[in-house]
Order: sequence, then C-alpha cells, then structure tokens
Amino acid sequence: MSLFNELKRRKVFKVGIGYVLIAWLVAQVLQLVFESFGTPDWAIKTVLAMLASGLPFALFFAWAYEMTPEGLKRDKDVRRPQPITPQTIKNLKSSKASASNLYSAIYKSRCKEIADWGLVESILESSTRNNPTSGITGVLIATQTHFLQILEGEFEALNETLERISRDTRHERVQMIRFSDIKKRRFDDWAMHGIGLFDLNSELTIKLCQKFGDDNGNVRLPTTAPEVEELLDIAMLEESATAATAAMGSE
Repeated sequence: MSLFNELKRRKVFKVGIGYVLIAWLVAQVLQLVFESFGTPDWAIKTVLAMLASGLPFALFFAWAYEMTPEGLKRDKDVRRPQPITPQTIKNLKSSKASASNLYSAIYKSRCKEIADWGLVESILESSTRNNPTSGITGVLIATQTHFLQILEGEFEALNETLERISRDTRHERVQMIRFSDIKKRRFDDWAMHGIGLFDLNSELTIKLCQKFGDDNGNVRLPTTAPEVEELLDIAMLEESATAATAAMGSE
C-alpha cells in the first residue's frame, strides 16, 4: 500500500483539513472577542501559535490511533476485514487444519449501484441456482449501499464460491470478515435468503443506526463477526414478527 493510500485510509487528510478549518474558526471568534476587550497583540499571537502547533499532534493521533466501537485503539491493534483476492483464497486453502469439513464465511462489500429488492432478487436467483449443487447455504443482508453475506458449506465448495463472488461485477471492495470451521449449519433450509434493510420502519432503522452506526441514512453494516451475528438476530426477529403480523391480517 502506498503512503498516500495509507494516509487516506487512516483519515490523516480529513483530520488535517478538519483541524485547520476548526482552528481558523476559533481564531476568528477569539480575535473578535480579544479586540472587544482590548487584549494586547501578543496574547492574540500566542493563541494563534498554539492553534498552529496543535496541527502536528492532530495528524499524529490520526495516524497512530483509530476510534472503534470498543473505544480509542492504536491503529496496529485494530482488526480489519481483509479484501478477498485470489491470494486470499490461496492462503485459506493452505491454512486448512480442522478435522471438520464444514465452514462458514462472512464478507462485506459495496454495491456498485443503489441496491433495491430488484437487485437483491437477481442475486438470490443466481445463488439459489448455483448453491444447491455445491452444498452452499446462507443469508444475504443488504442496505442501499452495501452487502453482508454469510455462507456455509464444505471447504473446497465454499472457497470456489468466494472466488466467484470476488469476480462479481455487481459489487466491489469485497472484504473477508471471518472464515472458520463450524460444527453444524445455521441456514440449512436456505440455499440463499435475502434480508433488506432499506425498507425497514423508521423506528427500527433509527435503533439499528444508533447501535451499529449511520452510513448516510443507511444502517452501517458491521465488520466484526459478533456484531454481524447480533445484526442478523435482530433482522431475523423483525422479519419473523412482520411475517406473523401479515399472516394474522390475512386470516
């Protein structure tokens, strides 16, 4: 990764620009206040110097630390999902060490267009056509901007599926969140099931955004396995409640 991309990833540029704008605004306000009270020039210059000297510290903290759901952490201590590439698949194959041949994979990706039920259904259609022959089961969670998918299957079939997913042109920035062996399937009845978070009621949307974060009005899909499991539980519970209400209304 180039230095420019690393600075961009760690939000050093954003922090630097934000600090300069805030410092400029603070300086303008203080200058008006100081002039109103007849504060000597040396005091104003001292404050300006202090604001300017704070920039290197702001850039350092942006480089070295990151704010996470667990609090402020050093950048090197933050676990991040890795992009799914042919090398990722190769590493997974070479690291096979479990006696179990059943595995689960979780990945997150960004939609190349605004996602709606039409796009989700097209993904489900191809998944339900391909997955049964390879023994893959799972669930797809979608917002207007991102996908989050949990897949289950035997080791080789799951890797082949991930390799195919990495080439799908409907999304980009595919990132692996977890790849691990499991004792049994959770979604054995679903060749692929879709859950859309873009048409939830406003109350649930606000609740999920408060819990997992807001992404321009969408629920921010998590990047850690425990949070993914928690989001899935909430989404499936809401789906079951909606289905039950609909069934009662049709009686």
